[in-house]
Amino acid sequence: MKYAKRLALGLIFVAAVLTIAGCTPISTAWPGLAADSETVYATLLDGKIHALNPENGNEMWVFPQEPAGKSGLGCSGPAQPSVGPFYANPVLTEESIFVGGYDGKVYALNRTSGTKQWEFTILGETRSSFFALFSEKKVTYVIGSPTLEGETLYISSANEKLYVVDVTSGAKKWDFQVGDAIWTSPLVTKDHIYVAAMDHKLYCLDKETRKELWVFDAEGAIPSTPALAGDTIYLASLARKVFALNANTGKQHWVFEMGSWAWATPLAISDTVYVSEVNGTLYALNAETGNERWHFDTQGKIQATPAYANGTLYLASEDMNLYALDAATGSQKWQFTASAALMSTPVLVNDTLYVVGMDNKVYALDAEGGAQKWVYDPTPEK
Repeated sequence: MKYAKRLALGLIFVAAVLTIAGCTPISTAWPGLAADSETVYATLLDGKIHALNPENGNEMWVFPQEPAGKSGLGCSGPAQPSVGPFYANPVLTEESIFVGGYDGKVYALNRTSGTKQWEFTILGETRSSFFALFSEKKVTYVIGSPTLEGETLYISSANEKLYVVDVTSGAKKWDFQVGDAIWTSPLVTKDHIYVAAMDHKLYCLDKETRKELWVFDAEGAIPSTPALAGDTIYLASLARKVFALNANTGKQHWVFEMGSWAWATPLAISDTVYVSEVNGTLYALNAETGNERWHFDTQGKIQATPAYANGTLYLASEDMNLYALDAATGSQKWQFTASAALMSTPVLVNDTLYVVGMDNKVYALDAEGGAQKWVYDPTPEK
């Protein structure tokens, strides 16, 4: 955890120096996706949300609408926008899109036009100056996607709090304090709220009373949202472990140890749970016992949960490849090579698979064979 904090501070320091020099800051995020049959939404490294036509990839709108900035001291490129950048995937309703940013705000936008409906700000203005790096003020960025349930939006923040807000107005209903930053999305069920934090703990709250029911120590920071299947929680930890817990009591069923960080959210399908380690291996485990069934190695880091449909896993890797795997055996069906690292979970809608690269390109692929249907590239040269 100390290493992660030093690394984050170092990246922010470099970004701040570049900003003062008039350069476009280096990216402090990775792109995300959400899609349905009407629209594809991509949160890209330019700090903007791009709405695309799913038929052809044509741009429908961009938020925010800001002109390119001027270069300085030999630097070039657009200025950093006033919102974002983003880590989390957008969340959709029939009328709105919700997304949280590194600027410590959650935005509600109209799905059709991209106009802002409201914004929820965590502890006031959060965009810091260079000198604020050395202050004691808590960071307030939002990394995990908000969780939507009915008329309520659950928002996690790096300022060590879970916020619960009204989905229509953005007004806060209540909040819950934990011991360190929350990078994950809250997991909300009929009776419980699960909050995983970087203080190594998974908190289980009673949804009605808002009181803490139990806490599980994962022995390391928890960077991803836990998965729920039946009465079992599957939890990945930077202690290089994946845990299976009783969802009602927090009692541990089993633990699976890895060779490197367990970063991505586990994926539970039927009697198998799929977990990955950062160093590039995907494991298929017996969901009941935690015993390994098979594993698949990539040549790059894995930080995203695979997508699943009809017996096929779609796995993104930083080796620039998207792999289609047989979920039962781990055998490779096909692979698609992008032009940059892939760090975000693919999104499947009907027979089309959407994936976004670290060069801001959004690809639409045929889910059956991996053939490219279209690619969206928002660069100024386009």
